[in-house]
Amino acid sequence: MEELIKYFEQLEARIASLEAEVAELKNRPLPEPQVVEKEVVKEVVVEKPVEVIKEVVVEKPIVVAAPAVEEQPAVSNQPTEEPVAEGPVAEEPVQEAPKEVVSPKAAVYGKAVEDIRQAISLGDRFLYQRELFGQNAEMMQRALTELNELGSFDEAVAYINRFGWDTESSTYQQFLVTLHRRFG
Repeated sequence: MEELIKYFEQLEARIASLEAEVAELKNRPLPEPQVVEKEVVKEVVVEKPVEVIKEVVVEKPIVVAAPAVEEQPAVSNQPTEEPVAEGPVAEEPVQEAPKEVVSPKAAVYGKAVEDIRQAISLGDRFLYQRELFGQNAEMMQRALTELNELGSFDEAVAYINRFGWDTESSTYQQFLVTLHRRFG
């Protein structure tokens, strides 16, 4: 019991000491407020309008043909005798270079690919990973593998729509062009 009394006396002494400190602090004059100058700099962001091409339709295929080149004989100043032909002369058919036909979609989207990864450049790979897949490289690789296994462009669009991407963004539109190269 004596210990308890001693403990309470110590507490009373401590309380008295704290009350004296509080009284002293109340009597002190307040320090004068200091004026601090702050410089506020506003950041100006200028956005450039981006033109997005949604769909291009080409009605006719583009045909590229190499021009036929005829060899000209060397011209000399010496007179030459022309051979006299006997009977009817048959003309030799002129052989033209084979015409290369480019499909309309290949002209717009680029050469078709078997694996969608072949259609993605290194820069586009980083762009798609950052803006479409949230920096998740594994998710992007899994999605590209699953896209390669699909059978049509419509199935691929249905697959990517489950990600909830902004369909108006230029990155999304660029990814659609890549899908066109895979599915034609």
